[in-house]
Amino acid sequence: MPFATGHGGAQIYYETTGERGPWVVLIQGLGLSSRFWFTIPRLLADDPDQPHRVLVVDNRGTGRSDRPRGPYRMGHMADDVAAAVRAAGISEVIVCGISMGGMVAQEVALRHPTLVRGLVLLATWAGVPHVQLPTASALATLVSMPFRAGRSRGRALPRLLLPRAHVRRAKDLMSSWPAALAAEPSDPRAFFAQFAAAALHTTGFRLKQITCPTVVVCGDEDAIMRLRNAEILAARIPNAQLEILPGVAHGIPMTDERAIARAVATISTSSYDPRTGTRERRA
Repeated sequence: MPFATGHGGAQIYYETTGERGPWVVLIQGLGLSSRFWFTIPRLLADDPDQPHRVLVVDNRGTGRSDRPRGPYRMGHMADDVAAAVRAAGISEVIVCGISMGGMVAQEVALRHPTLVRGLVLLATWAGVPHVQLPTASALATLVSMPFRAGRSRGRALPRLLLPRAHVRRAKDLMSSWPAALAAEPSDPRAFFAQFAAAALHTTGFRLKQITCPTVVVCGDEDAIMRLRNAEILAARIPNAQLEILPGVAHGIPMTDERAIARAVATISTSSYDPRTGTRERRA
């Protein structure tokens, strides 16, 4: 099994999918390993028009990666991702992160800019002070997740991740989740170490340093990373593009499976020249 040596010597698990095309690294959200990308890596790899090679990483505290005691920081997890990219022999990658993974992705772009071909930020924020907090009910549900199991968790997750109109379809839209959650029971200590890192995350004053092509994606029904956070990110990152998904909540791939592929394709076919501030489409 492939491991990279990340920040502080932590062993970080990664794996790759696909045989041709630009590289994409996918970074998952709070408490979730790369297992929770489900079909997305294969979807990107098998795209008939624009295939991509995909690297997925288990963030520290999840999956097969180490669970150091902490504290965790977004910069530490960004260094973990960069270590995995380099261990896989990749020189340039589109970095794609969702929720907490989007915070990690920002730090990868800031700390390791020569590795980053482009940036896709889904359902995430810049952190304090440039932030709109989750609704009170969404935050309460989120912090209770490590202590929920069975039917209680099965009721709470759809309300957290799906738009209201789709909650009744949760059994179909989240059909792969029960097995994944059973295979990887929540580790409360690691969960809250990541949660603390997310609470302390702050990149707003540094986002102007990001010069790679960037796409910011958010659902207009996201109660955790509310729409205003995507607008702030897109405004503070030079030349970033903003895609607002109507009728979509925090779990973007569940109701819009092609959202990541669209954003990645936008970056793969564009070129941004920081000297002139222009972006051109590639042939």
